[in-house]
Amino acid sequence: METTANPTLNTTAPSNPTTRKRPRHASSPPRPYVLLPFHGEHKRAISSLSFAPTLPCHTNPSSLNACASEILARCATASADGSAKIWDISREMWNETSSQRGDGSISRGLKPTSTLQGHARGINDVSWSPSAMYLATASDDKTLRLWDISTSSSSSPSSEEEATGDALVEFRGHLDFVFSCSFSPASDLLASGSFDSTVKLWDVRCGSCVCTLPAHSDPVTSVCFNYDGTCVASASHDGLARVWDVGTGECLKTIVGEESSEGVAVGCVKFSPNGRFLLSGSLDGRVRLWDLVAGRWCFTGEKSETKRKGRCTKTYRGHVNSRFCVFSTFSTVNPLRNLVVTGSEDGKVYLYDLQSRMVRQTLDGHGGDEVLAVDAHDSLELIGSGGMTKDRTVRFWGVAGGESQPDV
Repeated sequence: METTANPTLNTTAPSNPTTRKRPRHASSPPRPYVLLPFHGEHKRAISSLSFAPTLPCHTNPSSLNACASEILARCATASADGSAKIWDISREMWNETSSQRGDGSISRGLKPTSTLQGHARGINDVSWSPSAMYLATASDDKTLRLWDISTSSSSSPSSEEEATGDALVEFRGHLDFVFSCSFSPASDLLASGSFDSTVKLWDVRCGSCVCTLPAHSDPVTSVCFNYDGTCVASASHDGLARVWDVGTGECLKTIVGEESSEGVAVGCVKFSPNGRFLLSGSLDGRVRLWDLVAGRWCFTGEKSETKRKGRCTKTYRGHVNSRFCVFSTFSTVNPLRNLVVTGSEDGKVYLYDLQSRMVRQTLDGHGGDEVLAVDAHDSLELIGSGGMTKDRTVRFWGVAGGESQPDV
């Protein structure tokens, strides 16, 4: 049953290492997002998109932070063409927003900073390390790879093929396609979810599997660590989302939807910044926000087995889906508008108000093509989206005029 209480996403009892500074202009009215006048391209469907975490300059002097250069944001995309690409957004490019119409009529192609190649088949997911120096990729070739982004960056490569990056580690052990990957906050573990219905935890340093979780009865579509790395969440085509204790491998919670949604495939899960809530996107076109603290236990009929029916705090409706699940994430940069950002096969990117569940804005820049890759930047009012079938571009959306841009 859905509740109407307003969730708080950022407050944590312990210190939250992923919390970012708020924009200085948080008191000004929220401005609409507009389509930025540049885009990237892949040869085939874009399956995943992820912004690199924002870092203090002294933490990673070799990275392309704004302190060392004019790069404000870095984005990684994965594609069915077997490549992952890195895209950089400069301060100058960001400020161009104010002079553009925001309808995509004026847009130039971006050249990727790096093109990572080496997988034998398409790449389904990418995950940045907390230091933003490494990128993990998950592929249909049943493997994961770890790339050193600091060595793959080239200021002016003569061709995409020359900037292929260095694959430091290859992770082997899954029996089928690897759909999802996620770095732990401490960077020591990598979680992966596979078509073989398991979740694996890997030692990043040596590439060995430290734990295999018999997670689901159907393919695992998504994995995600919480803010302190003590838990990992998984989603599956079996219609369930589960939360696991990383230390013991114990299943702490199995989230079951209301009767009308039981058995409906779940395509993605995302922890809130404070770890209390879990966002899930399903094949029924709905995105749900689950309270992991509240809820009730119920007997499933199996001997000595119970399931934690998480309390559905919010349900976000509007997408129309039949083949693919809705993909979603949080945007909590501007305290005046905490958003749930979603992409769907209906070609729309919705920005839902977290509390009211209303669609605050619809982003349309892919010509109606399926959008199954979306992400929101952790310190800029910046959103990325990737087209799947015909469009195959990565588009960026920012706040008009750039006034909400923080000092970095």
